[in-house]
Amino acid sequence: MSTFLHRFSTLYGASSGFLGYHFVGLCGLIFLLSLGTTAFGIAVALAAASVSSNFAGPSIFERIPASALLLLVACSGFFNDFRLSALILVGALVFTPLIAAIGERGSTSLLLQTARILVGWLPAGIAASSLIALALRDASSAGLLLVLIFFHDVGLEVCASGRFRHQFAPIMAISGSLAVLWTSVQLSVSPISPNHYWVFACLFSVATLLGRLMMRLLPSRNDQRTSLLASHVVVAPLWTAAAVVLNL
Repeated sequence: MSTFLHRFSTLYGASSGFLGYHFVGLCGLIFLLSLGTTAFGIAVALAAASVSSNFAGPSIFERIPASALLLLVACSGFFNDFRLSALILVGALVFTPLIAAIGERGSTSLLLQTARILVGWLPAGIAASSLIALALRDASSAGLLLVLIFFHDVGLEVCASGRFRHQFAPIMAISGSLAVLWTSVQLSVSPISPNHYWVFACLFSVATLLGRLMMRLLPSRNDQRTSLLASHVVVAPLWTAAAVVLNL
């Protein structure tokens, strides 16, 4: 059992190591969210482009197309129309291999270049678009999700500091976020009703796990940025979908 937990925690990944910057970024996004969704959405799109830029490739000619597609998909969340966002997403998927074919690849195959550009914009673009759409529908739900993700990464950071056993880091990180979620529901500062607590608790746990495991499979030159993005990449769209379905 101990060996399994150790392997699982290693695959789950450590914290981003940017906890201080993450906290400042969280405070900044919450402040912008209080001002309006436009400023919040622009900041989210730019942050996503900055974090995911290392996936597209080492050269600026590889990063520019991925960043452009990412910003396009992310800003589709401003329409607050999932059908239109899906249409833009499909268009970006179609144009990705065309952009890869036009660009300078050197000795890199077309398939590999397409995959690099795709990884550079698809995960972060969908997450950013989902956060923007969620903020337009319910700003408090978007703020709550960002806070839960932050406390999750705090849990990973605390375990990485050596105060607790490393193999329990994923369990402690998710448990801490669920405790914050439960407290917000009990104090009625959350848009989530007590009847829906377990729905969002299970969704957050499973989606965070899937996001971190998925991002570990993708090649990256910066594990810290990968870890930061991994905590958002799956939970953001699923949380938004659940909020829409339950009419929060």
